Amino acid sequence: MNIIGIDSGSSTIKIIEVNEQKEILHKLILNKVPTIQALEIFIIKEKIDVKNTQKIVLTGVGKDEIKEDIYNIPTIKVDEFISIGMGGLNLSNQKKGLVVSIGTGTAFVEARGKKFKHIGGTGIGGGTLLNLCKQIADCDSINKINETIKNGNLNNIDLRIQDITTKEIKTLPPDITSANFGKLSENATKEDLCMGIVNMIFETIGVMAVFGAQRTRLKNIIVVGNVATMPYIKIVLKKIEKLHNVKFIIPKQAQFATVIGAIETIK
Repeated sequence: MNIIGIDSGSSTIKIIEVNEQKEILHKLILNKVPTIQALEIFIIKEKIDVKNTQKIVLTGVGKDEIKEDIYNIPTIKVDEFISIGMGGLNLSNQKKGLVVSIGTGTAFVEARGKKFKHIGGTGIGGGTLLNLCKQIADCDSINKINETIKNGNLNNIDLRIQDITTKEIKTLPPDITSANFGKLSENATKEDLCMGIVNMIFETIGVMAVFGAQRTRLKNIIVVGNVATMPYIKIVLKKIEKLHNVKFIIPKQAQFATVIGAIETIK
């Protein structure tokens, strides 16, 4: 018998079906619709045999839309922060770490074994990235943003250490940002602006994650969520990693971490 997991977020819904060995059989990401409607789309699109479903597991802010068992199948609700922590550790094969979930906003969860604590968050996240890039560069998806920033040039946007001093600063490499959008050129293109937005958001989340790791005395920072799959985030986090003696981990299936974590809690 299989299990269906649903992470009903504020802007997207992730749904997976796993077998008894917790292997993913089917997966789908949808823009926000009512949770039941998303499940129906998933069942039809992936040809899911509901009769072979043992349980349905819900997490995310949208889980409270559901008041009773779905299709008379035992339906379990799991706290979102527990799901984030469990999913981050499970996918990264770590016993402890700070799990950073970049959704519409960003949540920071201290995860140690089976103990999870939400230590804070920020309103800066995927919603910020998508809506600013859509407004400025007409990018309405992560894939389009990925393509657009390939032609972006941060030299037309950001002020860096090398722009303000020629002296060597041992703790600050010359290419580190001194001020996001601090050197905005009149000649900056939409691609440059989009690049600047993405860079600013990733740097902000990355540095906040470092502060969270220092507060919790954790070295490993596990980054999950849709935005974590963007290639450019690895470049930004690698620079921050070198500065602060931490390790960023972006596991495979990072976009499904929360729903995977929810299913893991019901062993």
